[in-house]
Amino acid sequence: MQKVIVALLLGAAAAFVGPAPRAAPAALRAEAAEVAETAEGTFDYSSIAGGEAGMGGRYDFDPMNFAGRYPGMVPWFREAELKHGRMCMLATIGMVVPAFVRVPGEQFQGSYIGWEAHDRLVASGALGQILLFVGLFETLAGIPAVVATMNGEREAGDFDFGGTFKPTDPAELRRKQTAELKNGRLAMLAFSGQVTQAALTHHDAPFLW
Repeated sequence: MQKVIVALLLGAAAAFVGPAPRAAPAALRAEAAEVAETAEGTFDYSSIAGGEAGMGGRYDFDPMNFAGRYPGMVPWFREAELKHGRMCMLATIGMVVPAFVRVPGEQFQGSYIGWEAHDRLVASGALGQILLFVGLFETLAGIPAVVATMNGEREAGDFDFGGTFKPTDPAELRRKQTAELKNGRLAMLAFSGQVTQAALTHHDAPFLW
């Protein structure tokens, strides 16, 4: 009988105890973000060139953590970065040279800037030939190269061009790879600046008012 009375008293006391407080939504979101970040992992940027700072140290700029989220796509990312950088290094030169030298051909003569060269090539039909040759190169060389890179059979961006000048010392090779990446990144910014300045000033190089 005493046990029954004790059980009833405990049950009545429990009725006055409030429910356990729920975790705040902000705390839950923070916990979920921490779990997701742990699941994504962090990428070892020292395993690839391009993150070395000029005055020492590293900067490894990847604010969206693409390498950590998609580590298997890092060779693809590097291939794309090298291709865009190389094209922009050529493009920055192409934006300056016509101010001093013109190639033969009526469509290349006269005063024009930047994107107007594109329009002239379209009008003359020459751009179709360029598109054809670029398409053939991408089909016959570019696509197989990327496939080989993703399969681990080739370094990103390595078309075995100029192998005579390729350093055999790993440290020197890493330095040159980093230099190419930095020059390409600078060229991508420079080309954007050239086109913007040409559009604003309507002048060719040096794109002054």
